[in-house]
Amino acid sequence: MNHSHDHSHSHSTHTHHSHSHSHEHYHASIESDSRSLKIAMACTASIFVAQVVGGFFSHSLSLLSDAGHMFADAGALFIAYMALRFYSRSHGNVEKLRKYTFGFRRIEVLAALVNGVVLLGMCGYIMIEAIERFFHPEEILSVQMLFVATIGLIANGISAMVLHKSHHLSTRSAYLHVLTDLLSSVAVIIGGIMIYLTNYYWIDSILSFLIASMIIRSAIRLIRTSGVVLMDSAPMTIPKQDIERELLVIEGVASVHDVHVWEISPGENTMSAHIVVPSEEHHDHILHLMKTMLAEKFSLHHSTLQIESQLYSDEQGCDGCSLHEKNETTDK
Repeated sequence: MNHSHDHSHSHSTHTHHSHSHSHEHYHASIESDSRSLKIAMACTASIFVAQVVGGFFSHSLSLLSDAGHMFADAGALFIAYMALRFYSRSHGNVEKLRKYTFGFRRIEVLAALVNGVVLLGMCGYIMIEAIERFFHPEEILSVQMLFVATIGLIANGISAMVLHKSHHLSTRSAYLHVLTDLLSSVAVIIGGIMIYLTNYYWIDSILSFLIASMIIRSAIRLIRTSGVVLMDSAPMTIPKQDIERELLVIEGVASVHDVHVWEISPGENTMSAHIVVPSEEHHDHILHLMKTMLAEKFSLHHSTLQIESQLYSDEQGCDGCSLHEKNETTDK
């Protein structure tokens, strides 16, 4: 029985160079995202202070609810920032890497999940408060409301620009927060203009409710994306059955079973499989063909393939759990 890990010996120079390049690119992306997050945190904290003060003075619920949104987002940005820094600093920690053999890529997935849950809780509070204000409206100073909302729009625009090309899930989740902030600022400005023209103060409550509804949609999407990764689901872009079919096409492969495909973190996919061959000859050649095919057709550069002889597979009962054999597949 032969166990293969990431790369065959005959291609070690090329693959190590590629791995080194990928490693350097990943750390460069961490530094880039970290800088963007620091800028966004500074903008968000400034907006939060301005909206709290402006919300109290103008009696605007939409400004205060947006301030609550900003507070949650400042926390979300901080979590995303700490997730990236933790991964970067822990990468060279030998003791931790012995325990967490896949590394710390999923820290950013956990951060994104926390962000989504925080957003959901915040939205519930905003909706309850908006309903109460709808039936008991308060006078709103629309000019002050407009002034603060405009400041928020400019600052959120800066944050969205620096986070737009984010590479990591935690940073992309922070970008979603900032994007909803940007849209919220636009909505508050529109609402402020309408209140100024009509003196219908209940507009503020409806606006707050609509902002919360918009945020809930983003939060659910974020929680779902994080949950899919944490459940080790097969990536939508790499169907398991397609991998099995392509493996069986390779000459010398008798059957394939125990195929698993999952995401360590978004965009970083890996797989494992048991490959049954009729004899022990030409293992390295078959292994090379499979590795090359997986990398070229599915962008699977990290795979663990266990090659078994037909005799070993029969003795272990492994082939009995096989869903795919070459003869069955080629007849279809």
